[in-house]
Amino acid sequence: MKKIILLLMFGVALVISNSCETEEINRSNSNPEITDKAHYYNDSEYFLVANRGSSTVSIFNAKTTDFINEITLPDEGAQPTYLAHSRRNKMVYVGDFSNRKVVYYDDSSFEFKGEIEIEEGAFHMWINNYANQLWVNNIVSKTTSVIDLNTNTVLKNISLPTEEIPELTENAVQHDVVISPSGFAAYVTILDGSDKSYVVMYNTQTLEYIKHEVVGGDAHLLPVGRRLYVPAQNDNTITVLSRFNLNSQKEIPFASAHGITNSRRHVFVTGIADNKVGVLDRYRNKVISEIDTEYNIPHNLAVNRRGNILFLSHSGGTATKVVFYKVKRNGTLSKLSEYDSGINPFGVLRY
Repeated sequence: MKKIILLLMFGVALVISNSCETEEINRSNSNPEITDKAHYYNDSEYFLVANRGSSTVSIFNAKTTDFINEITLPDEGAQPTYLAHSRRNKMVYVGDFSNRKVVYYDDSSFEFKGEIEIEEGAFHMWINNYANQLWVNNIVSKTTSVIDLNTNTVLKNISLPTEEIPELTENAVQHDVVISPSGFAAYVTILDGSDKSYVVMYNTQTLEYIKHEVVGGDAHLLPVGRRLYVPAQNDNTITVLSRFNLNSQKEIPFASAHGITNSRRHVFVTGIADNKVGVLDRYRNKVISEIDTEYNIPHNLAVNRRGNILFLSHSGGTATKVVFYKVKRNGTLSKLSEYDSGINPFGVLRY
């Protein structure tokens, strides 16, 4: 009888242990940029690009690269910069740099649904469906707007953390922003001069500062599982941090590292000043291939659900090109097609 009881207790403990492990794995893979469960079995999958100089957003089929539709923002002189998708609300959100607002659209019909007033200079943004928040950096006002997606209203405009980081200068400004896969923490890069950036970690529930880490100049962000990838253009490196405590894990050299995205297998990064795209094996944190781009200023990129098509915007005042690449299993890239999407293709999105 004692043996039976011990075996039963062992089995229960094993189930609990496996359940906790499964929960952690699922939470780690819950980033909508990595796994989009609501659309996983849907035939529709999209690439979007914000054409900052045309006041439009171009929409492409992420499986075939075919052009589908174009959205024109409602305000005259609108400058769409970055985009985000809410799986829960089934909405696409677009930051309008010049009109102090985020506008949003139905994610399948692309019908205009509403707008949210924020502060000036809407730039990088990120949605997390667990926190059900949208974070937007306003680089003119030097604030970060935290939007509650239950009500589509601003919870708070977070100013620069000058008390927590007293060495910040008058040049400091919020730039990139992401949220952890679990929705617990948000991370904001603050650029301060050409050679220094700060990665600042916030609690998404209290909106309070947690800690920060210093990295190279012009830094961007990407959370992948337990890691935070931080390409710093002016430092020619990609710093890999723990997203739990911001401890540095590795430095990966890559010239003018800037835009960054990932599939389950690879991390993709642009060399914005060197006209390159690099591919990292994210299990070894090693660059395994790179290509030269045909056009200048390879800026932002996205990869489709299968991880076999990469979408790249080329930015600049008169630029118009977006380019699609085939991603082979060994991580090499080959060009599939290109498209003139509008003037100054800027932020990109896949869902």
